[in-house]
Amino acid sequence: MFWIVASLIAGAALLYLGSEWLVRGGKGLALNFGISPFIIGLTILAFGSSAPEAITSIVSVDNPSIIIGNVVGSNIANIGLAIGIAAIAGPMVAKYSTMRQELWTMLLAAIGLCILAILGDITWIAGIVLLALLGVFVYYVFRVKGSDEEGMEVYTEEVTADTLSTPVLTLLVIVGLVALYFGARFFVDGAVDLAEVLGVPQLIIGLVVVAIGTSLPELCISVLAAYRGEADMAVANIVGSNIFNIFFVLGIGAVLTDVPVSESMLMFHLPVMVILSVVMFLLVRFRNKMDRKSGVLLLAIYAAYIAIIFANPDLMM
Repeated sequence: MFWIVASLIAGAALLYLGSEWLVRGGKGLALNFGISPFIIGLTILAFGSSAPEAITSIVSVDNPSIIIGNVVGSNIANIGLAIGIAAIAGPMVAKYSTMRQELWTMLLAAIGLCILAILGDITWIAGIVLLALLGVFVYYVFRVKGSDEEGMEVYTEEVTADTLSTPVLTLLVIVGLVALYFGARFFVDGAVDLAEVLGVPQLIIGLVVVAIGTSLPELCISVLAAYRGEADMAVANIVGSNIFNIFFVLGIGAVLTDVPVSESMLMFHLPVMVILSVVMFLLVRFRNKMDRKSGVLLLAIYAAYIAIIFANPDLMM
């Protein structure tokens, strides 16, 4: 058990550090080569925060239940845990006008995944469709917000020049990718071993342990952004990450292997993801803020979700 816990802790640490190094290196290189802050925010920062989930999917091809569990669990944890804690740490003003396209995309992606799951296992064809939808989303938002200064604000406010040289930044990217790979490998191996020791299905390990571990970058980024008063970045980070998780992370996983959809996933876990997505959408749409009451509500939903899982063994299958 000691080595399982050590593997989980080491994996989580490498996932966090790897995503930090990848984002800083990629952002710095883009700025050094004259790429606009908007493009950096929309691509590198969004990809960087979802990189742990993506690498985890790649190394989980032998345990496909972990893939969908990781995606759905991460999206649930991103909203219920990350935004919940961030809103309590620092109440946030979140303008619906600056992120309406992303909010709608997040909501429709969650509903679309439910519809896809009804059809059965998620195959390589669905994976290609999901990756294509990501390309359409990135292109659409770029075209729409490329001429919308207020809309671009959410992607540019944290992007500043990096004083490191190009070789050092390149090394950061390489080291970040290596750390992500080994972090995912340690974390997934530890999670699989933990499931076997505790007699818990891999789906639940993916939904809870792996999901929280791979959501550490989003959690840290959102809490720090909220604490610093950078509200839009905190909320947009989660919205963008949830979109990338469904389109990119699940898309890659489905291309590599057929991803099974269990009855409990279809009847319980996916609906919870949709409910949290709807709650977050409504809070931003009609209140334009995430205050402490909102944070408590989201955390309460997440706590109830975890409690229901462990109180009902059938939901672990």
